[in-house]
Amino acid sequence: MQQSVADLGVAFKNFFDSCKGKRKGRNVKSPRFKKRSNKQSARLTRRGFSIQGDGVYLAKIGVVKPIWSRALPLTKGHATRTDPSSVTIIKDCSNSYFLSFVVDIEPVKVHAKNQSIGIDLGIKTFALIE
Repeated sequence: MQQSVADLGVAFKNFFDSCKGKRKGRNVKSPRFKKRSNKQSARLTRRGFSIQGDGVYLAKIGVVKPIWSRALPLTKGHATRTDPSSVTIIKDCSNSYFLSFVVDIEPVKVHAKNQSIGIDLGIKTFALIE
């Protein structure tokens, strides 16, 4: 509930700033209710969840034991894992639940022999920057 109220506050701020001309870009429409459909989601911030061993504690739900598709990344130079900043709980139309974590990681530097960059601009054009 708290995250929903925070998201609504940001949406109204963007709407009113857009009406007053304080916000760059095209005008933002007023916030609308989230439609209830077969796909539902909820986002929890750091205070709403914690990782406990192989389980995840979710506020108002309790500890769930997910099937991990991959391990959370480790902190660079340490054996401890990086703490996620938020988790999104997604329920799809087949009543399956998924947890999606947001984790800050260090970017990987790749040393390439060829320093050219190719950008795909669609089917008809291709840009190459050297």
